[in-house]
Amino acid sequence: MKGLLQRLVRRLFARSDQASKRAGVISAITLALLASLVPLIYHGLLEGGLILFGNLLLWPCLLAALHRPRWRWPALGLMAALGVNLSASVVSAVYYDSRYGLAFALSSLDTSRSESMAMLFKFPLALIVPLGFFLLALSLGNRFGAGLARARLGGRSGIAFVLWMLMLLAGSWQWGRASVPLAITTLSVSPGWNLATTSHAWWEKERYKALMADDYDFGGVSRSPEVSDDAVFVLIIGESQRRDQLSLYGYSRATTPNLDARRDELVVFDQAIAPAPQTVLAVPMLASLTDPRTFSPRYLDANLISLANQAGYHTEWLSRQGLDITSERTWITAIAQRADVARTIMTDYDDGLLDALDEALAREVEGPRLIVLHLYGSHPPASLQYPDSLRYFLTPDSRSPLTDAYDDSIRFTDQVIEGVFQRLEGRPAGVLYLSDHGLEHDPLSDAYVHGGDRPSQAPYRIPLWLWQTGQAPNPARELTRLRSHADEPFASFDLPYLASDWLGIRFSGDKPCLSPWAVCYQPRERHPVLDQLGRLNFYEALPSDFLSRPLAPGAEELEEAVEATTELLERPEFMSGQGAKRDGQAPQPDSRVTPSEESSAFTLSPASLPSETLKD
Repeated sequence: MKGLLQRLVRRLFARSDQASKRAGVISAITLALLASLVPLIYHGLLEGGLILFGNLLLWPCLLAALHRPRWRWPALGLMAALGVNLSASVVSAVYYDSRYGLAFALSSLDTSRSESMAMLFKFPLALIVPLGFFLLALSLGNRFGAGLARARLGGRSGIAFVLWMLMLLAGSWQWGRASVPLAITTLSVSPGWNLATTSHAWWEKERYKALMADDYDFGGVSRSPEVSDDAVFVLIIGESQRRDQLSLYGYSRATTPNLDARRDELVVFDQAIAPAPQTVLAVPMLASLTDPRTFSPRYLDANLISLANQAGYHTEWLSRQGLDITSERTWITAIAQRADVARTIMTDYDDGLLDALDEALAREVEGPRLIVLHLYGSHPPASLQYPDSLRYFLTPDSRSPLTDAYDDSIRFTDQVIEGVFQRLEGRPAGVLYLSDHGLEHDPLSDAYVHGGDRPSQAPYRIPLWLWQTGQAPNPARELTRLRSHADEPFASFDLPYLASDWLGIRFSGDKPCLSPWAVCYQPRERHPVLDQLGRLNFYEALPSDFLSRPLAPGAEELEEAVEATTELLERPEFMSGQGAKRDGQAPQPDSRVTPSEESSAFTLSPASLPSETLKD
């Protein structure tokens, strides 16, 4: 067996100096097509075509460079990098049916080690694709690259590639977006297209410094005298909970038995809408005064924690998201670090937050408290988010194990929340809960994934409710008016206005009509949301579920092209050759095709550059 493996390795990777130029060209074209297939489908034919053209110029150079000693190691490094670049797109396409976008890149940069291992366990293609592509490229280069080197096609294609990149740079300077660095715009249509997305995410992270430079001055901040110094306000931010799968909202399974038992004590919002399908975009918006139309890191300093600090509240942010709040530099930790106490709770499950809550409640502080509990909730893979001993729906003979595990994670969150309630009994206290976003559910594969670049409404449908003890933390805010609006749509990026009303805080520039407690409140008619590329959409215009989403841009264009070609071939005058004038007579039009159908043009979608920060 060992000898057979050695012979196979020698056959696949042994260098050959006898290959023909033709074999080298075919190898380069093959690798270029493999590298460009995903962007052709998911980026559209125009942008994907630009990426393909760049690959067709680059790969002859790389294969030939393997037979030039001074260029071999740089070529190997670039081939490995292109394999990783391709892997990001393949994973996004296979598991999310989406292109690799800004939110995915930010999540990758902000992830913890434990989350990274969980994702690699869930997405094995993230390791298989780059390794497999690199070994294929190495094998083809060793065996067939010599022909390209002898014909000096490697150097020529390398020069052509450099000139092509300069042309892209000039085009980016002319037509690129001013809010995105020029190099990022250029890379977005190059063979390293995902490097542009990752660079954009890194650039956005660096803008964190501006966010942390100064405290935002809300001006004229005041606190209601009705709020006593021993009042406790707990904001719980859930993770990846689909509203549709909570029995609190009518789901057939008992996923929230504790909340169901307290149904009469809750104000349950039936139509809460998340601002984005990814945590890295959603949480900054629901915790600050920004929204999908104005989202920018430089506005995140106007956040709920800073507002509560200026109103004299003692603030704490207790997170189970895995990132060290004290050292990591993300948009979320930037807000969390504003709190008087900011801690990451390094336990296996969310129930570790209950011990941290006990410590927070025992702490001697001045003024009322605002405590944020950031759960890990139902983040995929859901089976890792609760102890095996608490499996309820997931059994060895489960027919839908992913759904059963997901429902179990929601049931575990319900148990954690009940623990919060029990700790607040007897205090003037309340809990405001919402999930940052939901998830897409593909019923064909039973998969639960974050929303991508063509999301449905599902990852924006979230649970939101409010609970208070018998001693309300803010007696001035009775629940009757809030209940009257609970069945209407509510944008969770308006949470700071609802929360500030609940906390009894007023500030300069406040917009009271955005809170359901206000007499003048009117629900929004349209709800702006961002997709994972950072592009602005409207919730009402999105398809209702995962299976009703449109095709990827390139797939849709290819389908239209095939349909147009099929229609043309089926026309009688095309098949009979009677399209031209015959005997001085014009051909009779096909009665099955209207003039408008004959003249309709097939248009390509424009190239989609890296997502920019949206502004008014």
